[in-house]
Amino acid sequence: METKSDYGDKLDLIYEMIDNSKAQIKESAFFYLLWGWLVLIASLTHFILMKLGYHYSFLAWPIIMTVGMVISVTVGIRLGKKSNYRTHIDTAIIYLWWGFFSLLLVVLSFAIFGLIPWHVTNALIIAMYGLGTFVSGGILKFRPLIIGGICSWIISLGVFVVPGEYMLLLVALSIIIAYLIPGYMIRQTPK
Repeated sequence: METKSDYGDKLDLIYEMIDNSKAQIKESAFFYLLWGWLVLIASLTHFILMKLGYHYSFLAWPIIMTVGMVISVTVGIRLGKKSNYRTHIDTAIIYLWWGFFSLLLVVLSFAIFGLIPWHVTNALIIAMYGLGTFVSGGILKFRPLIIGGICSWIISLGVFVVPGEYMLLLVALSIIIAYLIPGYMIRQTPK
């Protein structure tokens, strides 16, 4: 038979899990801000260098994204070591974003080998990270991520109606709406 003390211990455990989940949601802001800023910088750098006539303007992407991968893996390992346990929410989000990364590599491979045009690639990538933020927002019950995901889907359609050189500006716009604004909002939420 359970005593009042047993119920109190269970409530304490539930409160501790809620506090840990809130802390982990705040930590996720780092990744949204990191990738938001890196993609924004890469897309604007590519656009500016292209407008200046630099033939290798696309190199902004592999250079900046490599830096992002190193930082993400390093921080992810540190956070993993610091965490006492992983919730189902944590696991779902990890699988979602690793799935996104894997699919991103497939789409980029198709584009690099000329199997799909770059404007379609950009539309797919914007829609894919829209899906990632939409689902993350649903899992975390954080409406700005959900709205950012929906806006990304709408923006991805714009890729088909703007001149090719301006697609990079749509990437920049969608990353501001889907990553940066929600990332800063997550950071501002109280623990």
